[in-house]
Formats: sequence, structure tokens, C-alpha cells
Amino acid sequence: MSDTLLINNILNIASERKATDVHLVAGNNPVIRVDGRLLTLTEEVVLTPTSLNNIAETVLSKADIERLNQEREISTIYSWINRARFRIKVFYQKGYIAISMRLVPAYIRSPKDLGIPLAITQLLNRDKGLIFITGPFGSGRTTTAASLIETINQNKGLHIQTLEQPIEYLFSNNQSVIEQREVGKDVPDFSQGIKDVMDEDVDVVYVSLLHEFDLEERILELAESGKLVIVVMDADSVISAIERFLSDLSSEKRDWARNLLADVLIGGTAQRLLPRIGGGFALVSEVLTSTPAVRSSIKENKLHQLSSIMQTSKDEGMIDLDKALLSLVRSGEVSPEDAMSQALDPDIFKQNFS
Repeated sequence: MSDTLLINNILNIASERKATDVHLVAGNNPVIRVDGRLLTLTEEVVLTPTSLNNIAETVLSKADIERLNQEREISTIYSWINRARFRIKVFYQKGYIAISMRLVPAYIRSPKDLGIPLAITQLLNRDKGLIFITGPFGSGRTTTAASLIETINQNKGLHIQTLEQPIEYLFSNNQSVIEQREVGKDVPDFSQGIKDVMDEDVDVVYVSLLHEFDLEERILELAESGKLVIVVMDADSVISAIERFLSDLSSEKRDWARNLLADVLIGGTAQRLLPRIGGGFALVSEVLTSTPAVRSSIKENKLHQLSSIMQTSKDEGMIDLDKALLSLVRSGEVSPEDAMSQALDPDIFKQNFS
């Protein structure tokens, strides 16, 4: 079997079984993820370094291959014979190429269909401010961000600009004008992209990653300038996202940053995707919204108070992650074992459940 036929065959199987991810590693059979569980395709051939090199040449452009050779890792988008789009990561492990592929859904689902809390979608009624979307890789952060952006697109006449690496979901102008800029292709880096948009006639800015030095300061200034800013971050919880955001700033700027963050932050969510009993996935979301108590805790550097504020502010739409997980277990949507594996405090979660 040629390597083109091999990757097509693997992706055909992944499509038939409604897999979300495909993992290709030398010396192993292909592995796919279905309903959150890894499944080894033992009926398929064991992958060789040569076949993976050839597959990489099939799914990557010449420019991408040059970057891979220099940086030893690259993330991009692969359009598979007009049937599906995948976000792919090609990297080296143990000296050989490995490939991970994640399906990008063809359609952008609504917040209601995804299960995004109403308290988060209501933040879109604000004209300016900062929204954090956090969670580990694979938690649906980009899907949530795309759903929020499309909601604005369908309901408001605004100018939206995205800074992404790579561009995953493709938007078409509806009520709004949307410009998608890919970092590394349309703009050299996120920092320059934020500089470019600062003084432009843009209402909403989406930033898909925060992994460059000094971006936090620019994000704060962008939100302060009167724009609505949606940012994806790597963090387990909203509180840890705030802690990380502030800790990445230089010590002499942290007091300034805390005060400004307290003023511009309008809310945030930390989420997980769990296998749903009966098939599919259930979205679980932690929610923090801006209240006087939240703003005061941030300004006074008492972030430890945010947890108790979230637990006692249900009327403001807030909920902590472990309570959200507990609710899904009690409603019979997810298993206790799956929920406990994602709990921030598994011991207390187990006590509450039992």
C-alpha cells in the first residue's frame, strides 16, 4: 500500500468511527480516539519511520517541511480530499517523526448546542473587556471561542479580527466583518498582530494562544482601549489562569497589571470534555464573572478568595469546576470515575459524591 493510500485508509476509518483524533507513531499501529477513549487499529499495518516521513510530505507544504526541519515541530491545518479539515502536529520523538491529527468540525455549533453556560454567552453583550477561555489541550477551548465569535457574527454588526496559529475554523461574514490572520504567515508573531490591531477600527479581537513574552501587557492595553478581547489560555482553572497571566508579567508591573486586570476582566471559563454515558461528549464548565468581590480580590492580590466567591455566587452565574462535574454525575450524564479524573480536588470530590 502506498503512503497516500495508507493515510487515506486511516482517515477513512477515523471518519467512519467518528474519531476526534488520530495518532501516528513509528513502530506502532495507528491509534484513534473515539468518545474520549483511545483505540488501537490492530488490523492496520505497523507504521515505519519511512512511511511517516512520506505521510509528513503528503500533509505538509514545502514551507512547512522546512520549518519542521529547523524547529523539529510544526502545527498546521490539513484539508483531506475536501472531506474534512484536521489540525495536525508533526514532531520528532526518539529521533523519528510522529504525527497527531485532530478533526476540526465542519460546522460551528451554537453555544446552546455545545452546552456553553449562559453566563458566558451573556458576556458578549458587553462592548469591551477581557474574556478568558481556559482548560487543557483537547478540552474544546477553540470550539468554544469559535462559537462565541460566530454568535457575535450572526447578531451584531462589528469588526472582528482573529490572531490564530493555525487558523482552524473558517468564518464567513454575516452581520459582522471578520478578518482571520495566521501567525507565521499573515503576521510574524502575536505581539506584532496585537500592535497592528491596537489603533485599528476593530471591535472584537480573538487571540488563540498566549505563549510569547510580554503578550499579557499588550492584552491588557488592548482591552483597556475599548475592544472586546477573547483569549485562549492553558490553565486548569480560571483562578490558575489569572495567576499565570499575572505571574508572567515583570514584578515591577504586577501592581499595575492587577489593577487593570480587575477593571477589564469581565469573565472566564475553564472547561473539560468528558465521555458522555451513551456516547458523545459532555462539556463541563467552570465560570467566573466580574463582580465587586472578584475585582477587589484581584486588586488586593487575594486570589485565594476567588474560590469561595465562585462557590457562593450562583446567582451571578458562577460555578467552580468540581461542582459542575458533580452536577453532571448526579444527572447521569457522565460516570463518577471520568468526573473524578478531571476534578481539581479528587479527594473532596469523592467525599461529596459519596
